[in-house]
Amino acid sequence: MVLLCVDADFVLICDGKRRKVDHPKRKRRKHLSATPHAAPEILSLYAMNRLKDSDVRKALAPFYASEAAPAGPDGSSSRIKA
Repeated sequence: MVLLCVDADFVLICDGKRRKVDHPKRKRRKHLSATPHAAPEILSLYAMNRLKDSDVRKALAPFYASEAAPAGPDGSSSRIKA
């Protein structure tokens, strides 16, 4: 999740787990892919300096759920094992 645009080339990102709100990562825009989603509640909390890592994790939870591979009928992953 992008927290702040530093300049034309860099942004600050965090995910609430590995990269905390207190120590966001400085990242070049060209290395990120944009999504058509916005989280105005996160931006307002960040502007008021009340944003917590748990808020970021809750906002990103739907994206992590959509990336997970669906499990098969026996509970195993659908990946082919080599």
